[in-house]
Amino acid sequence: MSCRYTITAEAAAGAKARIRTALKLMGFNSIRIEEAIIDESSTFKESKPDNLPTSNLAKSVATLFHRQPDKPWADLEIAAFKAAIKGGMDESAMIEVMAFYDRERKKADHYCRTSILTFLRNFGGELDKARADKPRVGKALEWTPANVVPMTDPEQAGRIAEAAREAARKFRESQGR
Repeated sequence: MSCRYTITAEAAAGAKARIRTALKLMGFNSIRIEEAIIDESSTFKESKPDNLPTSNLAKSVATLFHRQPDKPWADLEIAAFKAAIKGGMDESAMIEVMAFYDRERKKADHYCRTSILTFLRNFGGELDKARADKPRVGKALEWTPANVVPMTDPEQAGRIAEAAREAARKFRESQGR
């Protein structure tokens, strides 16, 4: 049983023989390569002039990655930006992520995304990391267990300590130690 594959590739002029040899080495039989001259202007798609970031959110993303405001975005970046907005990206979430990146970039072993495209495609994960790493302030630092009673009676403290040692000994014996 044989299958027919169609491969479209762009290579330098004169690469036809090398491609044929490589395909034969991979086990392909009856190789037919059609050569077509491609106009250079049709292969390279330039960004449209209206691909400049206009919203404050897009400008803050560009600023986070040190991109110049007059540099246009690629079509994929714009599509990823729109998808990120649909996925919950807003000004407050972006502020959280920007603060996280500011803290992370000061560390020697930081891991921050370097591409706007991957950042936008994974914005939910970046927001989760930012929220998990948020420094605690206020009441969170003052937390103490509610049922702690200060020990004023030394005899009671001794009984509690002895009971804890006995419980630990029984546990070790039950585990075969």
